Amino acid sequence: MSDQNTENERRQYQRVPFIAEVIMEKGDEQWSCELLDISLKGVLVEAPDGVEPDMDATYLVELVLGEDVAIRMQANISHVNEHHWGMQWNNIDLEGFSHLRRLLELNMPDGDEMHRELAELG
Repeated sequence: MSDQNTENERRQYQRVPFIAEVIMEKGDEQWSCELLDISLKGVLVEAPDGVEPDMDATYLVELVLGEDVAIRMQANISHVNEHHWGMQWNNIDLEGFSHLRRLLELNMPDGDEMHRELAELG
């Protein structure tokens, strides 16, 4: 079995490809990178140039969806490779979660899958 299949079997939440600007903060540092995909529980972002990942840190992550629309969350890095960081959010406000849910509803091919994943979140 390939590593890709193993990773997909462990993943509980379906990822949806989505391109958006991401603004990340850690302490006094701030940088921008690109969102590659998103799920109900995390994001995959392009590895920011020149930024060393801190696996123990909590990052403030803002997904810029429009002029007045953004999803803001606190997230930790769950995995890293030379091209991207996988991040799992651990805190998101209600408005941000509503935007996230709507974004996934509009982009997920299977609406039933979306409802199953929401039920798993509780």
